[in-house]
Amino acid sequence: MSGIGPSCNLPSRDSRGCGCAPPNKAGGKVAATASITALAAVACAACCVLPFTLPATLLALAGGSIAVLDHAHGWVTRIAVVAVIAAWIWTARQVQKTGRPMARRTAVLMIAATLLTATAAAWPLLEPVVFKTLGIVKKKTLPQGG
Repeated sequence: MSGIGPSCNLPSRDSRGCGCAPPNKAGGKVAATASITALAAVACAACCVLPFTLPATLLALAGGSIAVLDHAHGWVTRIAVVAVIAAWIWTARQVQKTGRPMARRTAVLMIAATLLTATAAAWPLLEPVVFKTLGIVKKKTLPQGG
C-alpha cells in the first residue's frame, strides 16, 4: 500500500518535479474572511463604544485639570502679580524713554490685567462671599488626626 494520495503522481523523466496537485487554497480564503470579519467586529465595537466612553474620558480629564489648577492657585497668582508689575514698569520706562503717551489699547489691556490679577490675589477673601451668594456650600474638611 502506497502512502501517496490519489492526486499525487510520481514525476516522470520529462517533468520538472513532483506531479502532486497544488494544495487546496480554500483554507486560506476562510482564514482571510474570518480575519476581516473579526477586524470589522472590532471596528464596529470601537465605533459603538466610543460615544459612550469619550464624554466620560473628557470629563475625567477636565476634572483632573481643574484639580491641578486649584492646587496651583498660590504660586501661579504670585507669578501673575510679578508679571503685571514688571509689565507696568516696562510700559512706564517706554513712555519715559519715547516721550509719547501710552496707547489707549495698551492702557486698557494693562488695567484689565491688573484687575484680573487683583481679583485672583484676593480670591481667598472673596471666595466665601461668592459661594454664599451663589448658594454653594463648601464642606469643611476634618483634620487628619480626627
